[in-house]
Amino acid sequence: MPTLADRYIPVPEHAERHSIVIRAPRERVWAAVQDLRPSDIKAARPLFAARDVISRLLHGHAQSDLPSFAVLAEEPGREVVHGVVGQWWRLGAAANLTVADFETFDSPGYGKATFGFLLTDLGGGRTRLTTETRVVTTSPDARRAMARYWLVIRFGSGLVRRAMLGAVKRRAAGR
Repeated sequence: MPTLADRYIPVPEHAERHSIVIRAPRERVWAAVQDLRPSDIKAARPLFAARDVISRLLHGHAQSDLPSFAVLAEEPGREVVHGVVGQWWRLGAAANLTVADFETFDSPGYGKATFGFLLTDLGGGRTRLTTETRVVTTSPDARRAMARYWLVIRFGSGLVRRAMLGAVKRRAAGR
């Protein structure tokens, strides 16, 4: 079945998918996804701290903010897809764009990423929660830079995604 993310990055250059089965009805899992906050993902703090240290060494200052993901599409109770554009390999700030801007953005030297949650009702009060990240770049130079960056951050990115799934599971189970 096609996902909403297929609209924005149908053929990613880099992608990562993780899922978890949660013993809670889809409505509770959806509410937990909507309530998820960065503070819920304690396991990610050391990774963000390392990113800040590297940014200080390279640029003389810490990364000011995590990327701001815009909601690109949402089917309540089933799927939400966020998007961001940036030059993450430079530890640079991400651009804040509208949905229309994201769709048409093609300036060379950037990456476009989607990040989403997809919920599948498994019956018996169980829900599969899947998170997927997709990345595509806008030029050959950006493609090479992103490939090097992905090689370095992919493991940590996966840890963050799995920590997010665990946080949603705890919230959904605790309701």
